[in-house]
Amino acid sequence: MSIGDISIPGETLPLIPYQSQDLARLIESFRQQQVSGTLQLEVEAQPGKYWQRVLIWYKGEITYGGNKLIDRGELIRTLVQKFKPEYAQSIEGWLIQQLVHPHSSRELLTFLVQKQVLSWEQIEGWAQGQTVFVLEQAISFAGKYRFTPQSKVDFYHGSPGSGLNWNQLMVTVNTRQQYWSKISSLIPGIAAVPLPPTPAILAKIVEAAIKQHSQKWFDGQRTIVDIANLLDRDPLQVARSYAQWAQMGWMQCQKPIDVVVEPLAPIELPIVLSVDDSPIVQTRIKRALSDHCEVLLANDAMSALHLLARQPVDLLLLDVTMPGIDGIELCQTLRRMSKFTQLPIVMLTAKDKSYDRALAEMVGATEYLTKPLDDAKLVAIVNQYTKRGHIQ
Repeated sequence: MSIGDISIPGETLPLIPYQSQDLARLIESFRQQQVSGTLQLEVEAQPGKYWQRVLIWYKGEITYGGNKLIDRGELIRTLVQKFKPEYAQSIEGWLIQQLVHPHSSRELLTFLVQKQVLSWEQIEGWAQGQTVFVLEQAISFAGKYRFTPQSKVDFYHGSPGSGLNWNQLMVTVNTRQQYWSKISSLIPGIAAVPLPPTPAILAKIVEAAIKQHSQKWFDGQRTIVDIANLLDRDPLQVARSYAQWAQMGWMQCQKPIDVVVEPLAPIELPIVLSVDDSPIVQTRIKRALSDHCEVLLANDAMSALHLLARQPVDLLLLDVTMPGIDGIELCQTLRRMSKFTQLPIVMLTAKDKSYDRALAEMVGATEYLTKPLDDAKLVAIVNQYTKRGHIQ
């Protein structure tokens, strides 16, 4: 049984070719269709050489990425060894006993969380790191894919059960790409191949450990990702070390030929400014929206105006009743300024009367929400007005 409790059908589905950058669109279509199952990838890192990668999906969200599907035992051994190595030996006997019963990965992990051996935050953080590696290695290359749907996916996160946050994943991937770009003059890409050290290069290396590493791992065939996988290290950390060695003249890399790597378009979260004099309301708004956008806070109208003067904002959440300049007056002031005539403004108030709604509309409010706020409705409204094409 795999980590995702996914059984491959007897008649294996064919692999479908995709071009560079197509994978991002494919992933977006999976998200919209809210699929569950496993996506198997063959990423063409070099002509004729493929990296095998997998992504597990649960209701349209990725829950895990890796080089392969791993079974329940390997999953739990990996997590315990990483976060609670002192439990590794004592848990082995228990784990062997559990594996003979038809327990799912989810049930075993839930038990370990309840016993405080692991936490959902640790499990999700580990899964996110592994998934970032897969996306980073796969999304800019051509390759082949096969998707196997399965209604019951067995690996997801947290007590209510969810996937990884797609925006956070892609922000991390894009941030890492900036670091790869910074060392590109020394390490030409994620699929770069370190060349075997020549006698002249070995003579320059002053540290014995680096000389041994070069002789052991630099064979002219392995990419940096291949070496990092064998060492169980982050490929970017490995590449940054290699960049220092290259700067010292201790190594050289060969850039893969005939593989076009296109940079990802930068993904930026929309910026929402919330203006409210209640710290409790502000905390709730930030918690509800932090996965979807960057949230700025101001506790009065003057602070909001100062922020708006120097910071581009995609949407304004505005409390009606505030000391000094209230929300109605601030909204009216902003609508008189050409810079903010198209800015989406959502008024928040405890008043739910037709007169108050009409007044908010008269001064230019885009939407009107009553307190206490419904988190799901707030997220839906913000998403509606900060989608690409709505952002002013």
